[in-house]
Amino acid sequence: MRKKILMSGLVGVMLLVASAEAKTAPVTLSTKSYKEVIKVDASGHQKVVLEEAKKVVPGDFVVYKNAVKNNTTQTVQNMVLNNAIPEHTIYVGDSAKCAKDCDILFSVDGGKEFAKADKLMIQDGDKKRLALPKEYTNVRWVLSSLEANSITNVSFKTRLQ
Repeated sequence: MRKKILMSGLVGVMLLVASAEAKTAPVTLSTKSYKEVIKVDASGHQKVVLEEAKKVVPGDFVVYKNAVKNNTTQTVQNMVLNNAIPEHTIYVGDSAKCAKDCDILFSVDGGKEFAKADKLMIQDGDKKRLALPKEYTNVRWVLSSLEANSITNVSFKTRLQ
């Protein structure tokens, strides 16, 4: 069951390339999931490290890392990368990161509409309010460009319920 939860996050990854060059520019995506583990060094100091997420249990933090590679000699423009927040997990606020300049957007409706975290509203009874990170269903990165023969990384963290 837990393996299926992790795999749903990996299957939820979708890469869309929107440019004239996209038709001839092969862009590859690799996704890995890691479990946060606390290690104690020889001096007794605790440090959080990432290990391959082979087995996770409720309460564990799982980090999803996506490596996007442009395998061509041309810059690819306006790339959009979507991740569904895996079922039975909760997005950890402010954990979405981007190695390059990008916009990070979120959805609360399964990926139909996206907005920045400080503008993402949700209907609560007869009022609208700012959505909480635990209500996010998807995260999206919008990269303005990816240079020729280069790799960029994006990531986010969840907590298994």
